[in-house]
Amino acid sequence: MKKIFLFLLPLLLLIACYIITDPFQNILPHDVYLFTYRMLSRGNESTKVYLKNKDRYKYDSFIFGSSRSTAHTASEWAKYLPKGSASFSFGAWNDPIEGIYKRVRLIDSLGSSIKNAFIIIDVDRTFKLQGDLKSSELVADHYLISGISKYDYYINDFLYYIKTPSLIITSLDYTLFHKRRNYMEGFIGMKPGDLDPVNNDWQPNSEKIILVDSAAYYKNSLDKFYQRPAVESIAGVQINKAKEDCLYNIQAIFKKHNTNYKIVIGPLYDQVKFNPKDLAVLEQVFGKSNVYDYSGINEITNNKFNYGADVVHYRKKVGNLIYRQIYR
Repeated sequence: MKKIFLFLLPLLLLIACYIITDPFQNILPHDVYLFTYRMLSRGNESTKVYLKNKDRYKYDSFIFGSSRSTAHTASEWAKYLPKGSASFSFGAWNDPIEGIYKRVRLIDSLGSSIKNAFIIIDVDRTFKLQGDLKSSELVADHYLISGISKYDYYINDFLYYIKTPSLIITSLDYTLFHKRRNYMEGFIGMKPGDLDPVNNDWQPNSEKIILVDSAAYYKNSLDKFYQRPAVESIAGVQINKAKEDCLYNIQAIFKKHNTNYKIVIGPLYDQVKFNPKDLAVLEQVFGKSNVYDYSGINEITNNKFNYGADVVHYRKKVGNLIYRQIYR
């Protein structure tokens, strides 16, 4: 028994470190699911927050979409919803339409109400990704969304952990001393306030931080704002039969819940226009009055300061403007 114990000791120590540091936040309960050691799957974290809080807060209004959906906060959206509505940001990095459908389906399967829905469509992501486990973030998503077994969900994270010495060292060091060091590559280090523990809003105070010193915020990123063509380009057709079926499945659940929904095609910096044929499909499925196209060249996309320092994401002030225009 002693020899067996000594042989297994390294593995037992790794398991102990994994449980104590909980780098993927899958083992221990958390009041707020902050990204600490590295960037995690927002879809996975969003699902865990929803499952943890759904019975307590009785969410009935949901925001869906990729990382661009973080510009549309649940707290701001609540101002335009009926009194008593409980809004939740259910976004995921690079979420394809299949991922959005699976989140809507999960809410429905758990017997929760969907009174209001706000879906952000990306010209460059929502329909271009295949939506299978190999080509999108769904592979890192919660097992109720990805479809993998509960066992694989937990074991895959642990296997990744023991194969990544830098993560082991970083998570253990930070857990013991709560200090960020220079060697900690990929360290996120989110702090309380960077994520709303109730409605799951991502960095809800980011706009205030930018306004404090916008010059400093953009100082090292102005070269990222590349010159765009003067003539508007149009994206190719992206919605095939499988994706159209996915849209109809979403609409069917909305119809079941008598959902008040809005479908927004986001204003991206590249100013590529959503394909008219794809727009026609969205309007056919969800109704023309519920679809809003902000893609292409327009007043929002012409102003480069409507975008964050990475250029890829538009700011929360744009999300708030879209709310005002849609719900005016």
